Amino acid sequence: MSFIPNTTCRRCHRQYPAFRNRCPYCGTKREKETRSAVPETDSAVPGTRASKSAAEALNMQMLIGGVLLTMVMVLAIVIVSINVSADVNNNDSINQQVQQFEQNTPIPIPTSTPEPTATPAPQIQKLEVRWGQTGIYDYVEMGGFHLGQGNTIPLAVLWSPASVRATPEWSVDDESIVELSPDANGLNCNAKMVGEEGQTTVIHVKVNEKVADMTVEIRG
Repeated sequence: MSFIPNTTCRRCHRQYPAFRNRCPYCGTKREKETRSAVPETDSAVPGTRASKSAAEALNMQMLIGGVLLTMVMVLAIVIVSINVSADVNNNDSINQQVQQFEQNTPIPIPTSTPEPTATPAPQIQKLEVRWGQTGIYDYVEMGGFHLGQGNTIPLAVLWSPASVRATPEWSVDDESIVELSPDANGLNCNAKMVGEEGQTTVIHVKVNEKVADMTVEIRG
């Protein structure tokens, strides 16, 4: 074992004692080494066994690093696929729950507000024609009217229920036999016999849709 340190020629890369100023093999001047310079190892010298071992170790490290990187990438792809599949399954489950909820939930049917039913107007149940303003003479009870020519009789109309508001309408089949003169509200009407003896006609009074008839005969 030599106690004299060696140095490596920067040109031919051969080692020689460090006390020499020049390489004994190629004559290249030795450069002075600074204190901070890192001494060159055998692995840094090309062609040495240490250099080959270092290169093989570096290749092995790169190979192992590539394998590890590939494994990490594959693992990442697997994790992402699992998460995507879980999200898809979760979304499908949520969609199924929403569909089931919608199927089980009855659809509210809009209800229209019923229109208020109009109260029907009261109808006349009974209609009568009376002879005389006092109304004591009933045409039916009298068996008809038999009046002399030129006479005038007051007629009145009554109906029930009396709460029905209406304006009676008077008419006669033959105005040449009887002339009618109703008052403003139509409740009373004067009938004048203007025809010849033996002539007969019919007087009508209409209240709303109810009609009453009265036959009149002229006698001497």
